[in-house]
Amino acid sequence: MNMARMTLNASVRDAAIAADDVRAEARIPAVIYGGERKDAQSLSVDRSEFIKLYRQVTPSTLLDINIDGTTVPALVGEMQFDPLTDEIIHIDLRQVDLKQPVKTLIHLAFTGESPAMKLGGMLMTNRDFVKVQALPEKLVSEIEIDLAQLDSFEAAIQVKNVALPEGVALDDDENASVAFVKAPKTKEQIAAEEAAEAAEDAANAEAAAEADGEEKKEESDAPAEAPAEEKKEEAAE
Repeated sequence: MNMARMTLNASVRDAAIAADDVRAEARIPAVIYGGERKDAQSLSVDRSEFIKLYRQVTPSTLLDINIDGTTVPALVGEMQFDPLTDEIIHIDLRQVDLKQPVKTLIHLAFTGESPAMKLGGMLMTNRDFVKVQALPEKLVSEIEIDLAQLDSFEAAIQVKNVALPEGVALDDDENASVAFVKAPKTKEQIAAEEAAEAAEDAANAEAAAEADGEEKKEESDAPAEAPAEEKKEEAAE
């Protein structure tokens, strides 16, 4: 799925200004690198504007970054989050050359219903992305995966089954698993697991009892301590 290019407004930031001071002004520190740039450039973006945009973008969404009136194409790269509040505290922007292929990830969006799940199976997803290479303007924000193809417990979706858009090449392990439906456990399997758990609990209890018995035996075999009066007599001698 692709969408109209979105614009993110940014301002050049003095790298000497503390990041906390930038955040205090309801802005997020950022840096842009790559493309024709020789050096990374420090920026800041409006917090509310970026949060609104972030809900609609993925690593393969091409953006127009308006830096004080000059617009450059870029992808959102790594972001840092506050470990306590989970707020975004720093953004990396990856400027791209529209004439040069880039490597990135395209998210997978699972749609439809799996007939195997209706039989009591559980959907297992091992991937929600594929690694690709393409010209920036050929990238899409996500690729839909129809779960209807998982029509049995033997069926599976692999990376090679993902239908890539025109102009987008796979840069991934084509045999990697994306999704499958795990068959429900039989009554025999459930009974066997319960029996194994009960046997393990019994073995653990027996081992604990033996350890407790050894500890008590060691205590009983230890030499008795002399009475206090005898200790005083020994001390006097």
